[in-house]
Amino acid sequence: MSTQTIKQPSIQRLFLQLLNQKTLQHAYLFEGKAGTGKKDMAMWVTQSLYCPESSSEGGACQTCQTCQRIRAHYHPDVIEIEPDGQSIKIGQVRSLKEEFTKSGMESRRKVVIVEDVEKMTIQAANSLLKFLEEPDGEIYLFLLTTAKHRLLDTILSRCQLIHFPQLPKEERLSLLVERGISKEKAALLIHLTSDADQAQELAEKEELLQLVQAVWKWFSFMSKKDDQAFVYVHTDLMPLAREKKDQLMVMDLVLILLQDILNSQVSEAHVYAFEKYKETIQSGAQRFRPLEIAEMMEVILNGKKMLDSNVAGQGVFEDCSLQIVDVIRNKR
Repeated sequence: MSTQTIKQPSIQRLFLQLLNQKTLQHAYLFEGKAGTGKKDMAMWVTQSLYCPESSSEGGACQTCQTCQRIRAHYHPDVIEIEPDGQSIKIGQVRSLKEEFTKSGMESRRKVVIVEDVEKMTIQAANSLLKFLEEPDGEIYLFLLTTAKHRLLDTILSRCQLIHFPQLPKEERLSLLVERGISKEKAALLIHLTSDADQAQELAEKEELLQLVQAVWKWFSFMSKKDDQAFVYVHTDLMPLAREKKDQLMVMDLVLILLQDILNSQVSEAHVYAFEKYKETIQSGAQRFRPLEIAEMMEVILNGKKMLDSNVAGQGVFEDCSLQIVDVIRNKR
């Protein structure tokens, strides 16, 4: 089978069976987090539909000219749609419907792959719905989403839903290491994102490691009830986190660190995000009760809400410092 969709072998086997039995439905909704292989699966099924060398055991050959053209987005009967800016607009759906009125250039069938379908405007979604209600000819639609709850119920009811589960952390770690990312970085990245491409982008930013080191030092001050934690926000943390996205990253990193501490208490098989500090985390984890860790997490989550409400980052960090030190001082 294709190495490009091996992320979800059970789903691949399902579609191979449908292809062999010629029972493929005309509309599927692939739902799951980014990086779970939805687009790769849609491409593989499409290749298997057109590939002249497609086999009942493995589907598309992946090497013929047809397979390569589909993978390179050059096949005239395969239409791909993605958001134009922040949304998929009605004009894009109308153009799509016009394409459906034409015969396939190389076969009778057409395939449409729509990425981030939840970003359709209401008008575009209603226009797509009319097509879903009245499909004409041998047309297959693959709608991809990370936010199924944002779709119209009427669209959901007309598609076959396929859920793409998130891959285990160990598997995602191996995939990132295969991409040339160090194990230490990969261990952190799999906790920040399930999307391998986004992880690759983050891995190339030196600022990320600087933020990790800063967050570790900041939390170390707080965990020792050291008032230096408050000063550290101004002297070291803010110069690295001037923009909101970096400030939110700081909060995410603290949450991940707290999860490392909590998981170290209950599981020896935990994949540590803060791999560099694993031994220190393990030796000091028992200092904190699960209830205290939960309270600290709540402080950070409330801090994220404040950042989203455009409260100044330095004030949020300073307030979190005081609250977390207070949680640790008032152990029950």
